[in-house]
Amino acid sequence: MSRSYLTLSLAALVLATSIPAVAAKQTPASESRPYIETSYLIAPRQVGDFELEVASYDANQKYSGAGFRYALKGHQETRFDVYVYPAGRLDPASAVDDGMKAFRYDISQAVKQNIYTQVQELHDSPFPLPAAESEDSAPANGTDAAILKAIADVDRLVGHKLQMRFNLQPRDWPMYSSGYLFYKQLYYFKLRASAAQERITQASFDSLTDLAARTLIPALQVANVGSCADATIYLNPDATPEQGAVELVRQTRQHQGQNCHSSAEQAGIEQSRRSADVIEIQYTADEWKSQ
Repeated sequence: MSRSYLTLSLAALVLATSIPAVAAKQTPASESRPYIETSYLIAPRQVGDFELEVASYDANQKYSGAGFRYALKGHQETRFDVYVYPAGRLDPASAVDDGMKAFRYDISQAVKQNIYTQVQELHDSPFPLPAAESEDSAPANGTDAAILKAIADVDRLVGHKLQMRFNLQPRDWPMYSSGYLFYKQLYYFKLRASAAQERITQASFDSLTDLAARTLIPALQVANVGSCADATIYLNPDATPEQGAVELVRQTRQHQGQNCHSSAEQAGIEQSRRSADVIEIQYTADEWKSQ
């Protein structure tokens, strides 16, 4: 973003905030279409050196989402599975916390079923993805700086990493395993990777799985189609023009992050199909509400 563009945009934002704004949320009389009619889960067939091997989806279990298995050339010992499944409109921080609780529950169930034995947790921590580089080379201050900070805060994607060792039954194979969980575009993105300990070192495995998370999670997308495309911005009429500008940018950026569109054509789905596998999940109005 160039400095001149930012200044022009800011002037437009300040003008917008001078108009009386809605201060409280109002309940719409009715929605003419579901909040989300269709979600398109888009998995590129090639992402850097990662190649999509298979995509899987069961329409009878739509809330489980879809799975995408990637392979990395020269590393046949490791497979990288990305699971994409619906989450809803959630606070990003609490979404990841709740998602990790479900993740740990799945692991505990595998232990109860004697699929995993001798489970050891080695590492448990937040896992931020690198932010996109800014095109603005000029220093910003005042309202400009506040706007840029609001954009960075909204765009920052911080997931969670859980690194483990366990023995895989029934052959009692010692395995390395890492899981990463992120929340974006109203969905969970979970990456699971595992490899036999005899085929790779711990350090090499950790490096590969971190690379997979940083490469695949930004590349896979969910495009949503429905009434979610209609953005409603709520501003405090008592805020200063500068405060209103920052809040308008923040809410607009949040809405853009949901990747919502009024139609599949607007979302560019046919174009996506040329280089990606696209899984289509349809919902009724009762299945996905705006709140």
